[in-house]
Amino acid sequence: FESWLGSHETSKEVSMPARMTWDQVVLIPLRNRKPVSLKLIYAGIEDGLKGKGDYINPQLYGSDGKRGGRPDYTHSVRSTMSSLKKRGLVEHIGKGKRTGVYRITDAGVKYLEDIEP
Repeated sequence: FESWLGSHETSKEVSMPARMTWDQVVLIPLRNRKPVSLKLIYAGIEDGLKGKGDYINPQLYGSDGKRGGRPDYTHSVRSTMSSLKKRGLVEHIGKGKRTGVYRITDAGVKYLEDIEP
């Protein structure tokens, strides 16, 4: 898994904004149209964004204990993914509803192009 922070800076040759939107955080790893799991998005946040500026509110790396000890940002990722799915920007793929694997749609690619710096 290549850090999407690094690949984003290289491919676009622009600096990242001081704070990314959750839509950007979730859609950037999906941009190549390959299926991506929530676990991979979480790993990208941990490996690619944590400690590299305030791309995500640093307080979200903690846990309030309400989500089985998972970091608080996992709730934000899941909530954002649900919103993007309802808006037709991503599609849930795989067998069963609990696979946690998603792919960006054409509308999602266009939206990501519009919101990227």
